[in-house]
Amino acid sequence: MSAEIKTPVDCLFKGGDILTGDPDGSILRNAAIAVKNGTIFAIGPVADVVAVANPKETFDFSGLLLMPGLIDGHSHLFQTLGKTLGDGLTLLPWLETFMLPLAAAVTREDAVRTIRLASLQSLVSGTTSIVDNHYAPVDEETILALATTMEEVGVRGAVARGIFGQMGAGANAMKCDPRLFRYTPQEEIEITANCIKARPKGSRIEVWPMAENIVYVEPELIIACQELAVANDIGWQAHCSESPFEVEIFEANHGMRPAMWMERAGILSDHASFAHGIWFDDEEVAALGSAGATIVHNPVCNQYLASGIVRLAPLVNAGANVALGTDGTAVGGQNMFESMKAALLLQRIREYDSASTTAEMVLAMATQNGGKLLRQNVGSLTVCAKADFVMLDLTGLHHQPASRPVTGLVLSTQRNDIRHVVVAGEVVVQNGHSTRVDEQQVIADALQAAGDLIERAGIRDLL
Repeated sequence: MSAEIKTPVDCLFKGGDILTGDPDGSILRNAAIAVKNGTIFAIGPVADVVAVANPKETFDFSGLLLMPGLIDGHSHLFQTLGKTLGDGLTLLPWLETFMLPLAAAVTREDAVRTIRLASLQSLVSGTTSIVDNHYAPVDEETILALATTMEEVGVRGAVARGIFGQMGAGANAMKCDPRLFRYTPQEEIEITANCIKARPKGSRIEVWPMAENIVYVEPELIIACQELAVANDIGWQAHCSESPFEVEIFEANHGMRPAMWMERAGILSDHASFAHGIWFDDEEVAALGSAGATIVHNPVCNQYLASGIVRLAPLVNAGANVALGTDGTAVGGQNMFESMKAALLLQRIREYDSASTTAEMVLAMATQNGGKLLRQNVGSLTVCAKADFVMLDLTGLHHQPASRPVTGLVLSTQRNDIRHVVVAGEVVVQNGHSTRVDEQQVIADALQAAGDLIERAGIRDLL
């Protein structure tokens, strides 16, 4: 085939092996990906891709495995400010005495500096997309500044703006910090709508509504979040059923369990995603599955706070989309490879069945299912998908022998195995380091912010 009829593309990545994300875990050997305008133009054996693509640049990844970028479906990047504090507390005292007071004291500058560090930590760990629930502070200027910061670092995803409204019975029962309830319901929706207008669907970093917790956000505001998401064809998220006492509080205030109330309110849909979702009963599981809603499983966090284990098989069998998240460094880390390993093993303990999960299943949760959550063509490596992928060196001693590559990938991958990270066709991490930001300056700025905040929040006794 003559060079004249080749299609001009921006970049060609060639020479290594490619794990496309197919359900069977198949790997293309000596393969290539051509990228044009941030999406995959061609993928396959090197000779086939070279025959149809004329690249401006060529990147040789011989000796490496290229795989879809991981998708963190639920995190709190600002909580990196409190990393290592609050250890040993269960959820309610963790919120009451540590995280909510810390959040109430965060400034815009604190948030920007820390989101820059946390986004970078995720990116160099192989995460290319993040849904970041930010609730401290949530004024329009801060939310848009955070979206810009995440984009500058190089990740994709959404800032899920934390919505509280006004203190009600649920918030009082949860002993929430009243300083977080700063806006009226109308103001919450207006601010969120303005942010969505500035960062609409399709932006590198979108803005989503996030009813902070089904327990302590009032019903009309939760309904408004779903309406706003549907009107803009984006997602919305909420914390839901993370602990038994949250369910008990909700039932006491509303006369039914959370998912059943949402079903009757008509707000369960594939726009909705719920962080944790551990304590759903059979009726709720059926309702969530019927609606095609997403549950974001955070297995490392759920162990850290001793919250419980999600009912993975019932949710999947009912038709729910189960994605994977980290919940951030304040509850165990931001490494999605750790989340995959924990998800794989925890279900086996819950079910007392080593066949209840597979490496391919949890890899799909961290990639394709995350793409469904984002409502974007990410999470698998196919023609027309966004060119978000990670290149790993699996030749280290801890990976040998690699008889079952996907199982080894999930169980054995360490952060220093990750060599390069690509988002929208751009190499944003090369040889383990950012190509966009000064890493040492990012660290110094975040350390300064953390030290100042601990004093301001009055939580030095947690040191």
